[in-house]
Parts: sequence; C-alpha cells; structure tokens
Amino acid sequence: AEEFIARRSLGLFERPWLDRMLALTPPGRVLDLGCGAGRPIAAYMARQGRSVEGIDASEALLAAAAEALPDQTWRCADMRSWSPETPGAGVIAWHSLFHLRPAEQAALLTRIGGWLVPGGVLMFTSGGNAGETLGDWSGAPLYHASLDPDGYRAALAAGGLAVSAHVRD
Repeated sequence: AEEFIARRSLGLFERPWLDRMLALTPPGRVLDLGCGAGRPIAAYMARQGRSVEGIDASEALLAAAAEALPDQTWRCADMRSWSPETPGAGVIAWHSLFHLRPAEQAALLTRIGGWLVPGGVLMFTSGGNAGETLGDWSGAPLYHASLDPDGYRAALAAGGLAVSAHVRD
C-alpha cells in the first residue's frame, strides 16, 4: 500500500473525465470501485460536493483513505461479490475493472445497473481490445483483461445500461 500511494499520481489527469461524469450524474452518492487510498479521485468527488462510498480489497489502502477523507464511507470488499445497501447516483471504476477476468467484468457490469438510481451514471476504464495480459508493477506480475467494445455493450445492456459515450485510447 505504501508503494502504491507513493507512486500514484495526484496530478488529477482524470479531471476532464470526472467532470464529464459529474455533469451527467444526478445529485447523490458516488460509488468508487477500487478506490485505493481515495486520492485523487474520491477526494475530487468530495470536493465537488458528492458523498463517496469507496470499495477496495486492501485494508491498508482503505486506512489511508479514511485518514485522508474521514467524512466519506470506506468498505473493504471484493467488488465481484459486494453490493451497496442503497443505490448511488454514480459508479466509477477507474483503473480497476480491467484487473478482473473478462467473465468477472461482464458479470459485474450486469449487476451495476441495479446499483444506480434512475438516471445514474457508470464510468469505467478498459482496454481497447478483448484479451488478457500480464504487465509488471514493481517487479511483480499485474493482470489486465478486457472485453471488446461489443462485449462491454452487451454486458451493460444486460444490466439495463446504455452506452452514452465510448472513447477509445
């Protein structure tokens, strides 16, 4: 966790995407899947007046998130089996879904539609092509996988969601 926090850019290069999401999202709580230490994404959402419920499998990262943003909600859970108690206005999965196997991503995406209030928005990052690969992070293997765009559309549609925008690369 310490190394991840030290290496995670806080420069908020994601800001244009976050602003786009927030402009489309009704008022209410944002669920952050794979929130890590809560910075910079959950912190930005909170600065924009949103409450955040962050979900991550790392207790150490969540402890850092709770220290940095004590007024938000942090849950240690596996996003593949977790479900919120009440729907949120938005769900963000920035650099997290693609660490799941393709079938796990599809299954999760079909469930997320039920996590959103009417008009709620999901934004996530993915690879551009179907496949699996192992990268490297600090000398350890790091798994990445993606569906193809049609596979993502099908999973989202099965969950009652429609694609409003898809931006490649």
